[in-house]
Amino acid sequence: MNVLIIYAHPNPSSFNATLRDLAVRTLSQAGHSILLSDLYTMRFNPVLSAQELQGDLQDIQPEIEKVRRADLLLFQFPDWWYGMPAIMKGWIDRVFAYGFAYDDQHSFENGLLRGKKAMLSLTVGAREDYFRQAPQRDLMRVLEPIHYGIFAYCGLEVLPPFIAYGPGEMSEAERKATLEAFREHLKRLPELEPLRFSST
Repeated sequence: MNVLIIYAHPNPSSFNATLRDLAVRTLSQAGHSILLSDLYTMRFNPVLSAQELQGDLQDIQPEIEKVRRADLLLFQFPDWWYGMPAIMKGWIDRVFAYGFAYDDQHSFENGLLRGKKAMLSLTVGAREDYFRQAPQRDLMRVLEPIHYGIFAYCGLEVLPPFIAYGPGEMSEAERKATLEAFREHLKRLPELEPLRFSST
């Protein structure tokens, strides 16, 4: 399987970087081919231009080709303000372009990216209990605009996300356990049941 990892974190020593490196090792050892778009290192420009909006995709073509080759898109990022970093949202704005990722005739089951899978791996700043204290903090609800409004709409099969809770508060033992849980999540990719959405 060809895996494209789209990674966004400005700190090379972050827990997200550790998760990214673990994904590269684990998936490579399982025989998968890895491509990486490290958005901050690339100094990726997240701003959609008027030319791109009119269909001139020349500047973004290398990233489009990565997506074209990929069987799985793995997004690794910190949850900031209940969403992905702006640089990653800009990557989606530009790369999931009209005519490539979607158009007026193709969406959901017949979306232009059907046959491919997508999965989120993210960190959040608080412990899991915090997100269970109120329905508006439910992270599956928070992630629905990405899972449904972007991935499912474009025809991608949406795999269950991996969420690392409060890495800044973790003990060394908790950190190791979280990394092991992520390793197992990645090893079980072929067995993961996709999320289900109604297109109506």
